[in-house]
Amino acid sequence: MNYSKYLDDLKYESPDTVLGSIMSQAGFPELDDIKDACDILYLTDDPDDHEIINQHQPMFYNIKEHRLVNKHDIIDIIAQLEKTKK
Repeated sequence: MNYSKYLDDLKYESPDTVLGSIMSQAGFPELDDIKDACDILYLTDDPDDHEIINQHQPMFYNIKEHRLVNKHDIIDIIAQLEKTKK
């Protein structure tokens, strides 16, 4: 699978939306630092995480860095997926 095609999508789509497409194509693999935002609301009591998620309503959340996913996350995930397919 060619995940690098999603890099162009970052020019006009949010990283959260692009990650949704990537995850769908990849069969929703488990990622170490990125989790489903709805799950985070139940897994953590951190009020800052809850505030960010409730304000932005993302699909995914970087739990390690306590923030929304960004372009750098997408690049890292694509590299990881490309590496594991070889």
